[in-house]
Amino acid sequence: QVWRLARVSQRRQIRIKAVDVAYFLRVRTAFIRSYYDTAQAPFAERKRLIENDLPPFDDPPYSEDGEPPYLVEWMDADLAIQILGRSCVSILSETLKLYFETLMARVIGARLTRESQTTLKSRGFVPVYKDVLGEILKTDWSDTPVDFEIIEQVVLARNRSQHGEHLPSLNVTHDARTLAKYPRPFFATSEESEDGRRGFLSPEVTVTRETLFAALDQVEALADWVDGRGEQIFRWRRQNRE
Repeated sequence: QVWRLARVSQRRQIRIKAVDVAYFLRVRTAFIRSYYDTAQAPFAERKRLIENDLPPFDDPPYSEDGEPPYLVEWMDADLAIQILGRSCVSILSETLKLYFETLMARVIGARLTRESQTTLKSRGFVPVYKDVLGEILKTDWSDTPVDFEIIEQVVLARNRSQHGEHLPSLNVTHDARTLAKYPRPFFATSEESEDGRRGFLSPEVTVTRETLFAALDQVEALADWVDGRGEQIFRWRRQNRE
């Protein structure tokens, strides 16, 4: 058993429904989508201007180094989009954690045991809460549309993004532990994802609009599915209170 009943005063407990938790999660995911599209626009535009030799990138200075003109400016714009994507993944990871914590404390009325909190640090919070909710909702998750592999990789990508590797570079690569579990990481270029650990270098943590928005869809799908199991949560609360 990986949960225990929350001992909170009835007068002090803030009661909300699963649908409320899903609503506030969607407020955050909507912000992430808007934030990404708005913030990446000027960098994407700079790349477009450079690629099409448009002003102010239509008159490159003389050079004999053989590099394409304005390569540094293009790479800086591309890196800015990548850092933006990683920041959005970090916000999504924190949103997911807050969702689980709020759902457990204020809707279900249970807390993780101390043993489970220790396990959470080694396994990560997604697998632990998946087990907890599976027990409470009486599901092995095979009846859900949720792809937990994508959801878990949100947290793994966030963890890698928070720890730089080399001072000269702002890029981040997947670690060996992630690649052992997910040889074809979700947040990587298609080429690197196919190569996985077979390549000489570990694939970079690459967040595109498509992968970010797909991860947002999966997190929302999880919240919607749990929201639809409100009756099961109510029965579980009643049985365990009794």
